[in-house]
Amino acid sequence: MELKSGVYLLEGIKGANCYLIADKEGAYLIDTGMPGNADRIIQEIRSIGHKPEEIRDILLTHPDIDHAGSAAALQFITKAKIAIHENDAPSLTGEREGKKVKGFLGLIFRLMLNNIKFESLRPDLILKDGETVGPFKVVHVPGHTQGSICFYDAAKSVLLVGDALRTDKKGLPCLSPDIMNDNSLLAKESLQKLAGLDFQIMLPGHGKPILENAAKKVALL
Repeated sequence: MELKSGVYLLEGIKGANCYLIADKEGAYLIDTGMPGNADRIIQEIRSIGHKPEEIRDILLTHPDIDHAGSAAALQFITKAKIAIHENDAPSLTGEREGKKVKGFLGLIFRLMLNNIKFESLRPDLILKDGETVGPFKVVHVPGHTQGSICFYDAAKSVLLVGDALRTDKKGLPCLSPDIMNDNSLLAKESLQKLAGLDFQIMLPGHGKPILENAAKKVALL
């Protein structure tokens, strides 16, 4: 689904929302959903008129299985580079145990995921706050995970937020539930880093995209 010129929501992906951003330099895939999504994502990329080999980088907002689960398979197919923030890289490589959902829901999640294999991998690009990758500025917004990041494309007026924010049933931005976060207080404080950014469109990992006045809506949180 094309949200604006060069900005696509890939449909039918299990887990988190996945997006493709294309410009004259190539295309960038942001997050990959659960394991097992690779074929569907490739199908979606072709359906919107792009080719898998156009993907320059696979940009991960964080290493949770519903966002990074198909990264290894997609890298094998596309030969794209994998990028993640330095604080979350150890979770992606398997050197550090990933974040656990808290409480009873967390127990249910762990039982559900027992038979789902998450293929760890070593990222090609280790990102830091304020750096650029392709057309994006990296904005470190810890809280959901230690290395959660947003990708800001000023030219397209788009902010990809991963799970730093999501949208509620009314289509408004909100924080991820406390049980999902490493540190909800820090997640809230991190939103201050978005205050100076000018963006019309917010693309969340969960929920519907906000396609107008997104920065103003985030500022009300």
